[in-house]
Amino acid sequence: MPRPSTIRPAAGAMRFFRAILSAVVATLPVLVILLIPAALTVFGGTLLNAAFVAAIILGPKVNGWLDPQVPQWTSENAMAETGRVWRTRIWMALLAVLALLAVFAAGQTAALLVGQGAPAMVDGELDYSRFLAQEITVYLIGYVLSLAVYLSIIRLLARARA
Repeated sequence: MPRPSTIRPAAGAMRFFRAILSAVVATLPVLVILLIPAALTVFGGTLLNAAFVAAIILGPKVNGWLDPQVPQWTSENAMAETGRVWRTRIWMALLAVLALLAVFAAGQTAALLVGQGAPAMVDGELDYSRFLAQEITVYLIGYVLSLAVYLSIIRLLARARA
């Protein structure tokens, strides 16, 4: 029988991978909004922020659906467990949000660097392939990875509370 220390890293990696998958599912509306270059310039920022806040709120439910751990973390009770974490361990939950914001800022910075290296606007024309590179960078690092980090921390806090 293998030692528990050899099993845990692989299980932790799979749990984080499922958190990433959950974040992808929860942020699909964000991706749709990001891929529209200028059609929604007036409401685009508001829609983008609303879609990301909704993904943060619904993320635990999606994670409970894709990676259930009966009875502590399922689609039916993940949001309630998240609420309990926010009520009982507010400072730790705020640190989870701080981690989300730090990774989100890293994604924004990475997209800025991609944009400086290959600007999307060339001679007044939009080069969609360069635009796509910037938006995919900000989506994968800024939105997906930040939400996956938040979900992993909240889930760990919910499990530690139980």
